[in-house]
Amino acid sequence: MPPSANTGSKRPRSRRARGSINAPGILAGVFEFCRDTPVDQLSMPRLAAYLDVGVTSIYWYFKSKRELLDAMAEEALVSFYESMPALRGDAWEDVLREFFKNFYALLAVDDLKCDLIARRIGSLTYQETITSWPRAAELLAGLRDAGFPSSLAWHAFFTLSTYTRGFLLTERPAEDPAAAVPAAAQPSGVTVPEDFEFGITNIILGLRTLLPEDARDRDVA
Repeated sequence: MPPSANTGSKRPRSRRARGSINAPGILAGVFEFCRDTPVDQLSMPRLAAYLDVGVTSIYWYFKSKRELLDAMAEEALVSFYESMPALRGDAWEDVLREFFKNFYALLAVDDLKCDLIARRIGSLTYQETITSWPRAAELLAGLRDAGFPSSLAWHAFFTLSTYTRGFLLTERPAEDPAAAVPAAAQPSGVTVPEDFEFGITNIILGLRTLLPEDARDRDVA
């Protein structure tokens, strides 16, 4: 007599073979996962299920969710840094304005990248910024050439960076703050809001008054 079927039992789900996933594969997978799922709902078990691997396979490369998020932020930062266009403009005011308009535009089209980067950039020191972000180092050098003391050039950069990141975060839709649309699906051009430009312009006007008098005279001449 054949054994009766056990309707309460399920066949165990097959998983990838051990060693079939690595750190780059996990990072690629977690970016895909977080395109549809808020970052604050990310967990190692949920990601493991999404990738069809055992959770220990993820912990082998990333010891905690914090470590995984840090790796995501680093990868997003590298992509962001490499995407920043070359500096444009003759006057330092124009160069500064264009830099932060580009800063805004690159993050405005990708909510996930904005989430990962906006707070991370704010924690960077001067030395970390110029070491990891060549375009920012170039901008700061240009401000010094325009007559800004090094400390004032850094304060100018930090102030405009804080303003830009704050504007981006307050723009985020409150009803679904972390569900992002893939960047490739976004329009290639981004219209920078007038309110954002108004703030940038007025910060720059304030910075001009802080320039040493001989530098202001040089600009006028």
